[in-house]
Amino acid sequence: MIALAAIFTSCDPARLDIQNENGYSTGLFWQTEKDVEAGVISIYNMFYRQGTWTRNMYTQLNGLADDGVSYAGWTELNEWTKFITTNYNFWETNGKMWHEHWVAVFRCNQVLDNIDKVNFADAAHKEDLRAQAKFFRAFYYYYINALWDNVPIILHTSSAADKPATATSDAVMEQIETDLTEAIPYLPMERDADNTARPTKGAAYALLGKTYANHHKWTEAEKALKWLVEGEGAAKYDLVANWADNFSNKMENNKESIFEIHFSLVNRVGFDQTDNAFDPNAQLGTQIEINQSPAGIGWNNIEARRWVLNDLRKEKTVDGKNDIRLYYTYWYDNASTDFPGKDHKIYGNDWNADWANRVFIKKYSTDALPIYYWNDNNFRVIRYADILLLYAEVLNEVNPSPTPMAVECLNRVRNRVKLCNIQESTVYDGGAIVGDKDKFREHLQGERARELALECIRWIDLKRWGINDQNTLDELIARDEDFKNFKLNKSIRMPIPQSECDNNPNLKQNDNY
Repeated sequence: MIALAAIFTSCDPARLDIQNENGYSTGLFWQTEKDVEAGVISIYNMFYRQGTWTRNMYTQLNGLADDGVSYAGWTELNEWTKFITTNYNFWETNGKMWHEHWVAVFRCNQVLDNIDKVNFADAAHKEDLRAQAKFFRAFYYYYINALWDNVPIILHTSSAADKPATATSDAVMEQIETDLTEAIPYLPMERDADNTARPTKGAAYALLGKTYANHHKWTEAEKALKWLVEGEGAAKYDLVANWADNFSNKMENNKESIFEIHFSLVNRVGFDQTDNAFDPNAQLGTQIEINQSPAGIGWNNIEARRWVLNDLRKEKTVDGKNDIRLYYTYWYDNASTDFPGKDHKIYGNDWNADWANRVFIKKYSTDALPIYYWNDNNFRVIRYADILLLYAEVLNEVNPSPTPMAVECLNRVRNRVKLCNIQESTVYDGGAIVGDKDKFREHLQGERARELALECIRWIDLKRWGINDQNTLDELIARDEDFKNFKLNKSIRMPIPQSECDNNPNLKQNDNY
């Protein structure tokens, strides 16, 4: 016993402090450039989560807007898109989305807190990595703000003991603007072929312009968007000739794409992404296709309202045909009449009579048959048509009447799909539209619906235009009956998970929840 005790007392305590080979502590990790690069990659990894861009963002953002509707078999899931939110902790929607967006912010903060601890051989590379982290912190706050509005602003690596206080939506947008403004000087104009998934200067200008517009900072929005339309960015971006190329997995990273989330089928495994950010077998696909396909083919979690389809049928092209956006946006019951001779099968299936008056989403569908659980079609988060229409809107807001540039931006989007110049349109009384600020604004709202339907943009547009008043609400109810459930000063934002409010006395639940 004495000998045994001697062995233990003479043992060097340092030899008992053994590094876990399955992971690194923060004290050991942030040592090299490769550590920082891996930290940035972990931010990108957050795209591949059900609560971000694998699936739920498409259901929720399109479902909340007036151009989408959910008839999901999971009642609580579809009720969340109908402003019926009885369980604020519903994990499939509110829980996952809240949790995974904040994990993304946490990972951005880790990089930003630790990058200056590391010596870099190339200072420009260091600043690029820092700028990417700031871009993505702004990116995730942009969507946090779109869904919840009043949330904490967390700018440093958080711990479980932290209890951050609620900030206003205005303050959140100001932080987004700050991050993007600081990132822009250090992001490149172009990325090489191996890095097209990373943000560029144009992506940051575009997100900054969208944030300023949502914040009603019209003059600042004009300056940011002008860089893309009339400035240095105009030489890089343009509309593609074939509108459908924007949603094809064979035409990714084209000149219209300002920022897109990259998906891959390199790992055809599992129901969902592993929680290990560095697992080489992680799932990198998207479920957008199976999520929006009809029941019996896929999950039918989200489909389309019919009113945008009807709008697209109103105006013929200059050669007397139907707007091609109609064909590539929707599957619907009389499409064969509108587009004779074209393929109208839904993932290889004939139109089902039971689907009468239903409208299914064709955007981002692929030609892979049978439909696979995942697909590799990159999601175009920001494309140039969105920016042209937004620039037209911003110019209209900062001037007494529509400017020639505002009209030109609108016409570029219309002409690409062979519609006449708006001032020549008899369907929309174009002569009056181009001469009147209010009519031009109203018409742009319809043009954005037709061009950008079901691209996770419309809900944010509606918030910018001010849906939180009774007159606008009455208009929305007329085309989307889900808005009968919309409560003024409440439904404009989602509830914060109640469990988060219970655990943090400084976090205030959103009003009227």
